[in-house]
Amino acid sequence: MERHLTKSRFKLACECETKLYYTRKKDYADQSAIDPFLRELAKGGYQVGELARYFFSDVNLAPIVIETGYDEALNKTRELIERKVSRIAEAAVKYGNLFIRADLFHIDVDRKHINFYEVKSKSYSSSEEFYTYKRNTDEITGLKSEWKSYLYDVAFQKYVITNAYPGYKVNAFLTLVNKDAKATVEGLNQFFKVQKSGNSYEVIVTPGLTKDQLGKSVLIDIPVDDVIDYILNSKSESKAYPGYNFADYINVLSEAYRKDEKIPAPISKECKKCSFYTTPEDEKNNLKSGMRECWMEKIKISGEKFNSPKVTEIFGLYAPKLLESLIEKQKYFIVDVEESDIFTKPDNSTQGLSWTGRRWEQISRVIKGDQNFFLDKQGLREEMNSWKWPLHFIDFETSMPAIPFTRNARPYEGIAFQYSHHIVSKQNGGDYRIIHQNQFIKTDRGINPNLDFIRTLKNDLSGDEGTIFRYHRHENTYLRYIYNQINSGLFGEIEDKDDLLIFIDSITNKKEGKTKICGCRDMVDQWELVAHYYYSPMSGGSTSLKKILPAAIHDSPFLKDKYSKPVCGIKMDEVTSLNFDSQIWIDPEYDNDPYKKLPPVFDGYSREKLDGMFSDMDEVADGGAAMAAYAKLQFFDTPEDQRESIKEALYKYCELDTLAMVMLWEFWNEQINNQFSLQDHVGSNKNHKAT
Repeated sequence: MERHLTKSRFKLACECETKLYYTRKKDYADQSAIDPFLRELAKGGYQVGELARYFFSDVNLAPIVIETGYDEALNKTRELIERKVSRIAEAAVKYGNLFIRADLFHIDVDRKHINFYEVKSKSYSSSEEFYTYKRNTDEITGLKSEWKSYLYDVAFQKYVITNAYPGYKVNAFLTLVNKDAKATVEGLNQFFKVQKSGNSYEVIVTPGLTKDQLGKSVLIDIPVDDVIDYILNSKSESKAYPGYNFADYINVLSEAYRKDEKIPAPISKECKKCSFYTTPEDEKNNLKSGMRECWMEKIKISGEKFNSPKVTEIFGLYAPKLLESLIEKQKYFIVDVEESDIFTKPDNSTQGLSWTGRRWEQISRVIKGDQNFFLDKQGLREEMNSWKWPLHFIDFETSMPAIPFTRNARPYEGIAFQYSHHIVSKQNGGDYRIIHQNQFIKTDRGINPNLDFIRTLKNDLSGDEGTIFRYHRHENTYLRYIYNQINSGLFGEIEDKDDLLIFIDSITNKKEGKTKICGCRDMVDQWELVAHYYYSPMSGGSTSLKKILPAAIHDSPFLKDKYSKPVCGIKMDEVTSLNFDSQIWIDPEYDNDPYKKLPPVFDGYSREKLDGMFSDMDEVADGGAAMAAYAKLQFFDTPEDQRESIKEALYKYCELDTLAMVMLWEFWNEQINNQFSLQDHVGSNKNHKAT
C-alpha cells in the first residue's frame, strides 16, 4: 500500500523530521491524537471552514469531496473537473507520493489557471507582517514564527499542485478570520452547528441558508504567492538537512516516509512540544514512547536516564532562548546544568526570585536531590500586610469565538461566560472563615453574556474595599475586553455605562504607551506571588495553578490535615460551598490532588486531558476544559439533560479554581504566622488565625 506524504505529515516533519516515523503508528502513544475535534470546535475551525465555502462559492454552493480514501477522493475531484465544476471544496491533488486536500480549489481549465485557498481559523489584521526584517532596514531575514507553519503548509500545497498541473498558473491564498471586520448580522455563529456522524463530525448548516443571509464577510483572502516564492527559493532551516532547497527537502521527506525510514533529527527545542510520549495509562496499555526512543538512540542513554529531569522542563525556557544554548552545549539533563549556564548576567533582584533565580532554585534542588520548598516569608509578609480585608478570590472561564455572536461584534472578541467568587473574612478573635460567595454562568446559544457578567461581578465586589485576587493576567485581560466593548457601543446605549467603566478601571491595570496605570483596587496577581516568592520541587518548572495546588498540599501539613476532612460543603460553616456537600478534597486515592476528584465535563475526558489540548494557546492552558465545554454548548445540538450536566460540572470546576487560590493563601498565611500545630488541629474543625 502506497504511503503518502500529506500536508499534515509534512507540517509535522517541519517541526521534527523524526516524527514522521512515529505518526499514525498504533503501537506508539500520540498525545496530539486524543481528540482534535474538541480543539477545532473550541477554536471555531469547523464553522470558519464552512463559512469560507459559502463566500467562495459562485451561483451554486461549491461541492465538497467527501470521499476519504486517496484514490476515491482523486477520482471524485477528477470527475467534478471533467463536468466543468470549477469551484471545489476539499479537492484532492497528487504528485508522486505527495497528496493534499485543498480547502478551496478554483480551476479554470480553459485559461489554465488555478487559485487555491488554505482556510484557517487564525486571526489576521491589516497590521500583520509575515516577514522578519534586519533591524532598521527592509532586508528580509526570515518568516515570523507565528506564521511559519501556515506558510510552509501553503508552500507544500503549491509545490504539489504546480507539479500535478503542469502548464497551469497557480495562485495561493490564505483565508483567515479578519479581526478588522464586524459582523453585520445577528447570530452568525448559529448558522453552523456541529454533529457527530459515525466516528467523525460534520457541520450542519441552517436549511436554505444563502450567502446573502451571512452579511458582509468576516473572513479575508490574503494572496501569499510572494511569500511562497521566498520559501521555495530559500534554503531549508532543517537541522537534519541544512542547506537543502525546498524541493529537495520535500523529496527526502517523501522518500523516507515511503520507505518507512526514521530520520535521525538532532535533539532540539522542539522536544519540549513532542506529543509522542507516554502517560502512565499509555504504559499500562503497552504503548511505546517515540520521544524515549529518540533520546536513547541519539544521545546513547538508558531508559532509566531518560526518566531523569530534562532541561526541557526548566521554568520559562523560551524567553531567553536558554534551552537552545543548553542543547548546543550537549546539556540535556538538569543535573548537567551549571550556575554559569543560567546566570549569564548579574541578578540584581533584592527581594523574592527573579526569573533566573527561580530557574536556579529548580535546577539546584534537582542537582542536590533537595525536596524542600522555597518560601520568601519576608517578601510575602510585606505583600500580605498591604492587603485589605475581606479577601476576594475570583476566577473567570472565557472564550474567544472566531465567528461573532452578535451584530457589530468583531471576530475573537472576548466572552466571559462564568466566574466563581470566594471570600475569606476575619472573625472575632482573629480567626477566618471561607465563604463561596457567588457564581455566575450563562451559556445561552448565540448570546454575548458579558453585560450580565460584569453587572453581577460589580454587585459582588462593590460591598467593601477588600483586596481582590486573580491568578495570572487572564481576568485583567478579559475585563479590559469588556471595557472596550461597552465603550465602543457594542451593547448599545446602557444606563449604567459610566458606573461599569469606572468599576472596571478601579480593579484592573492597563498600559498607556509605556506607562502602566493601576486602578485604586487593582487585583493582586497570585501567579506573580508564586513566581517570585514560592518554589516547590513538586511543581517542577510549572507555575500553573493545577500544578501549584498539589505542590502546596505536599508542602503543607496544615492543608493536608484540614482538607482531608469534610470541612467543605453547602451546610458547612468553616468552608462553605455552592456545589459540594461534605467534600473531602485531599485523598491519597487521588494522589492528594483535588483536581483529580472533579467529575469529567464530558464522558471519557478528564479535566487534565482537556486542558492539555489547549496548552499552546496563550492564557488558555488552565481553561481548555471549560472553553471546550462552552463551545459544545454553543455549537452542538446537545440534549437539555446533557447541557445541565455540563453546566453542573463547570460550576464545580470554577469553584475549585477559586478555592485552590484560597488554599494557597492559607498555606502561606500559616507558614508566615507559624500559627498551626498539627497536634492541636487533629480531630478539630476549628477556624484558624488570619494574618
